[in-house]
Amino acid sequence: MLVKETLLLRKTDPFDLPSVSHDVTVVLQKGCHLEGKLQFEGTARIDGHFKGEIFTPDILVIGDEAQVSGQIEADVVVISGQFTGDIFATQRVEIQAPAVVRGTIQTAILQVDEGAVFDGKTKMLGPVPALRRNK
Repeated sequence: MLVKETLLLRKTDPFDLPSVSHDVTVVLQKGCHLEGKLQFEGTARIDGHFKGEIFTPDILVIGDEAQVSGQIEADVVVISGQFTGDIFATQRVEIQAPAVVRGTIQTAILQVDEGAVFDGKTKMLGPVPALRRNK
């Protein structure tokens, strides 16, 4: 019962992840190298090396052993690996330890955890719109 109540509370939190499918639809595994342009819907996880452009209306997760450079446009970006470049995220960017991020970030919410490194510039897009509550 506690889990169900927690999920109900989280749905009304405007700082929570958007209600998008958290099923991973794209995976670049450790040991893989890719260069180019990546477009997808859903959630992508990168644990290898990627250089180029990434576009998604959803979620990008950069794993703790990943090395990514280039440009990212997404709703949500969660980084625990290495990233160099520019990020535009309509909802939020989370930089989790042991991440090292260098570049420019434009987002509504930026969270940098203790032990993570962010070296660059940021531009805040403004508050996330409040969720409509049913009466």
